Amino acid sequence: MRFAAYPLALVVLLLGACAGSGHQSVPMPLLGASVPSDRCRVYVAREDTTAGSLRNVRVFDGDTEIGVIHEREFLCWERKPGRGVGRLVFEGLSLDTAAVENVFDLPREPGTTGYYAIRILQSGRKPEVALLSGEAGRALIEARSPAAVR
Repeated sequence: MRFAAYPLALVVLLLGACAGSGHQSVPMPLLGASVPSDRCRVYVAREDTTAGSLRNVRVFDGDTEIGVIHEREFLCWERKPGRGVGRLVFEGLSLDTAAVENVFDLPREPGTTGYYAIRILQSGRKPEVALLSGEAGRALIEARSPAAVR
């Protein structure tokens, strides 16, 4: 009976290894502080729990890598106002699939905040990025942890 627990323990350890924590490569603004009038603030959070079907999500602001987020995490950064494109690289929806990329418009107006949720549509296992209202975005961020700043 004792030996039957070893395969189960191995599976638990392997699943835990897939759910490591992410990191943020750029400075994170002081959470809760007002957005400076000459900047825009961006939050990107994982919305769904995907049970290992989605490994890393790499987030870019233009060509600048912001960081990597895992389940139940978010990234937050500030940028100059104006046109900008965010890019998400989903590094494999499962162990046997290739990376998928999505792009989205970043906030443009000074002093504004954009909240974005990463979702996986179960119908086709296709990742998508959704712009949230301020209220829904704040609720999602409050239920998540910030990725560690490097």
